[in-house]
Amino acid sequence: MKKILTLAFPLIVSQLISMALVLTDVWMMSRLSVSALAGGGLGASVYFFIFIVASSTVGCVANLIAIAYGQRLARPEFGNQQIRLAIKGAVLLSVILSVILLFAFSYAPNVLRLAGQPEEMISLAMEYVDALKWAMFPSLILLVLRGLTSALGNVRSIMVMSVITVVLNVPISYVLTFQLGMGLYGLGLGTAVAALMVMLGYGLWVFKQQEYKPFAPWLNLEEYSIKLITPLLVMGLPIAVAALLEHGLIYGGTLMAGTISIASLALHQILLQCLSFTWNFNFGFSQAAAILVGRDFGANNVDGIKKTSQHSFVLVTVMSVFIAAVFIIWPESIADLFQLDNGENNMSALLTSVIWVVALCFVVDAWQLLAINLLRGMKIVSLPTVMTAIGYWVCGLPAAWYLMPIFGLSGIWAGIGIGLGVTGILLLVQLLISIARVKTHYQEIEN
Repeated sequence: MKKILTLAFPLIVSQLISMALVLTDVWMMSRLSVSALAGGGLGASVYFFIFIVASSTVGCVANLIAIAYGQRLARPEFGNQQIRLAIKGAVLLSVILSVILLFAFSYAPNVLRLAGQPEEMISLAMEYVDALKWAMFPSLILLVLRGLTSALGNVRSIMVMSVITVVLNVPISYVLTFQLGMGLYGLGLGTAVAALMVMLGYGLWVFKQQEYKPFAPWLNLEEYSIKLITPLLVMGLPIAVAALLEHGLIYGGTLMAGTISIASLALHQILLQCLSFTWNFNFGFSQAAAILVGRDFGANNVDGIKKTSQHSFVLVTVMSVFIAAVFIIWPESIADLFQLDNGENNMSALLTSVIWVVALCFVVDAWQLLAINLLRGMKIVSLPTVMTAIGYWVCGLPAAWYLMPIFGLSGIWAGIGIGLGVTGILLLVQLLISIARVKTHYQEIEN
């Protein structure tokens, strides 16, 4: 458990710093207007729905590097080569996906119209997206760099990098948004500029370090080949599909909230930030556990895989239950943070009525997040994707659609909770089965 905590703590701090950045953006949106908050949140949903395809595919480089790290213990030269090739493949894939997916944003207004979103919200959403989309490429490269440093154990640099991102992003975005009067466009542009600056700075720092210098993507250029992206696609595409299914559940709820009222849509964005808050804690634990499992998987250490899985499950459950209790007991803190009682609506009362449903989502979301990351650490990605499809789309979305007319925004979040809960249980069962199969496989090899 000590290994998980040591590796997870800087990752959690990094995630919380990133969360603070998102909350700052949401706060700036709320300072513009309720419509800007709703439209900007809708635009953020559009961006991240598209970005998740690229980030999930490229981000699996951390799992590949962790497995190569485990292999390096027995075969140093082979392990180092696998790390080198994984990085080059991830950089190449980042370039390809950035070019392709930038064009996907031009179709977003048509999709939003088909989803029944108000024209005013579509205009505000695209104002934000048109600037934010330029953050895609530097964000993907930062994922590659983060995958390398975290898999090799240098997680503190990730925390420092996150702090620098906030230090740059917040003042740049504020000046562009308010001082220069660029509104939502300035808010998105500030994020893109900060991401580019951090990518350049962190990249130079990483590859100046002796430990990472041999893995610099500009060395051994003859190793570049389109075939390098194949392992990333084989592992990453199922992960991307699973992520899209999850975001389809979450942002499907966003579209449903938009059909109720602008106030419901604006509050839904705030509730998503609450879910993201606990997600960042659990993601830090899950990522740390997945790195340790990946190392043990590469080193054929089944006992290590089982021990890490058990300890990480206890940690994320305790943490998510504690955070859920805090949100249920003190919902007024959220209302005060975003100044929901402005005399124009009853958003504070609406928040109090729905927050307990959202808090219950924290626990089941922690289970499914941990289980799917541990499975990825063992390169098991296809079957978990099928399970997410069942949980999110067969159970979650229909439940949200059915409960929305009865309970409003609370019904939408109840459906989201059902989807996350079913997925979490299915994935935990699959995790137990997979560990048993891996143990049997290694025993057969030894015999």
